[in-house]
Amino acid sequence: MGKEKVLQEFGLTNAEVKVYINLLEFGESTASEVSKRTGKNRTFTYDRLKKLSDFGLVSFIIKDYKKYFIAANPSQLLSILKEREERIQGILPELKKLKRPLILGPKVEVYSSSKGVKTALNLMLNSKDTIYLHGTLKCFQRKMPTHFRIWNQRRIKKKIHMRILSSENVTLTLAKSGLLSEEEKDVTSNFTFGSFTLLIMWGDYPVAVLIRSKEIAENNRAFFYTIWDREVKIYSGSKGIQKAFIELLEETKEFIGFGYSKDLSDVYTVEFSNGWHMERIKKKISCRIVAVEDKLTREYFKSRIKGKTKFSVRYLDQIIQGPACISLSDNMVVTFLYTEKKLRAILNRNKEAVAVYKKYFDQLWKQAKK
Repeated sequence: MGKEKVLQEFGLTNAEVKVYINLLEFGESTASEVSKRTGKNRTFTYDRLKKLSDFGLVSFIIKDYKKYFIAANPSQLLSILKEREERIQGILPELKKLKRPLILGPKVEVYSSSKGVKTALNLMLNSKDTIYLHGTLKCFQRKMPTHFRIWNQRRIKKKIHMRILSSENVTLTLAKSGLLSEEEKDVTSNFTFGSFTLLIMWGDYPVAVLIRSKEIAENNRAFFYTIWDREVKIYSGSKGIQKAFIELLEETKEFIGFGYSKDLSDVYTVEFSNGWHMERIKKKISCRIVAVEDKLTREYFKSRIKGKTKFSVRYLDQIIQGPACISLSDNMVVTFLYTEKKLRAILNRNKEAVAVYKKYFDQLWKQAKK
């Protein structure tokens, strides 16, 4: 945002901004000199100088019976803001007494301007309550990049945690995220915090609907956890496959899998694999996989296994292993569908399913060759 626009938001008119910047550039000047440089008549310019003087942004001195105007140091803007803040702090108790108590039952407020939406978003930072988001975060980042950065920094500073359910691959400090399938993609943002629900529609002109209701907020959280805690989840695309691999390293002592091939490595990429193995080794997680018996796959894993601790690979015919890659942690089994047009990772936290696949892996491991 340009300096002229920021100064206008500070409370100056366009003409006052031009006069102030002109004085900053040229130093002490008479009203006539400023008038000539800005292309405005002397009376108009003098009125603007008086307004700036009232603001505390312009002062004057008398030399040779002439009045010379001087622009205040730009840091004076911060002093003025501080003074305004102190004045507002002084009347806050009185204003709070005037505010009527919340009416029982849901209360709905609609914010239909950019500033209004920002005001609604900032309400989430007034308490330590965990923020639950179901829907898009990328639209917030894209539509209001500067405000998102400031908002997120304030959230982190206040140590406010987030839980996010989105079809977008989101990574934020103090936030846990669950990836939804492309079929569950949403272009709205549904925030729940404390007794509030905030729904934002990100169109050309964003609109926010704030609902103040403890009952509705609790229902939203219950629905959120219904999705969050479900035993089966589906992630889509290469990013979804990468996210599933990362989740397999959570709270496990061993990583096992079968159906691995060079083709699958092309999907998750060598760069990702390097970072994944670094995290695995850091967590002291052992890794055993059964890969497809073919030349390209053998050559690939021969180079990949070098220098990596607790990493063993054996080989077996693909017909025996099946058409997909199956990977397991201590509490989850993931089916990677990578040979079809649409890439999918199907996560299953059912204990019986995990136990059955572990037994099957043990049988394959015994049959597989080094």
